[in-house]
Amino acid sequence: MTYRYKRISIIGYSLFLIIISSLMTVLCYHLFVFNTFKSDDNQTLPFREISAAQVADSPITEENSIIEVMSYGCHYCAANEENLSNFAKGLPAGYKFKSIHIADDSNGLAAFASVFATLEEMGIEEKMRDSAYNAVITRGINISNEKALKDWLKKNNISLSDYKHANDSTAVKQRLQEMAEITKFYNINATPMFIINKRYVVAQDRDFPEFAQRMMQLLEKDK
Repeated sequence: MTYRYKRISIIGYSLFLIIISSLMTVLCYHLFVFNTFKSDDNQTLPFREISAAQVADSPITEENSIIEVMSYGCHYCAANEENLSNFAKGLPAGYKFKSIHIADDSNGLAAFASVFATLEEMGIEEKMRDSAYNAVITRGINISNEKALKDWLKKNNISLSDYKHANDSTAVKQRLQEMAEITKFYNINATPMFIINKRYVVAQDRDFPEFAQRMMQLLEKDK
């Protein structure tokens, strides 16, 4: 009985962290991003720029890249999905767009990083992303919880044994480590954020396609 109540308390605390982190993301966007850029129509991104010396130490290996740092618990990320997908498909040859999950033990939005990394290793993450967004954001299902995750996998016809095998793999551990290093190096504490050419950390301050044009400007800025 004590174990049961302890387990319920842990699950409840996890949900609390996720909710608080989601609210902080909304607050960050409304109070900092939207209001900051609204105050000056000529104010443009980057949201933050790091030095060339720091770029040399970046854990990001992809050159000419845009890295989206997202979370399954972020409704802004979900709302952006179709626009970003179309944007990525239209990038010129030699440029790369990639999504990673925020990974930070102190941030509730990072609770689903392991699920993201495992689905990616299985080669089905992009296909299942909408379902993950819907489960977490719309239906309030904590897919970082073992039982809830099993139910979600079953509903989406994903083999539990295949998932467990991938989740236990070295490749997934490496993915999680890489995402955690990027999150820490660029001090990402809200989602979505976009890391462009390893140098510019930007938040969306305008609607598509204007934001897409701005990202392309930054992508080509140092060429």
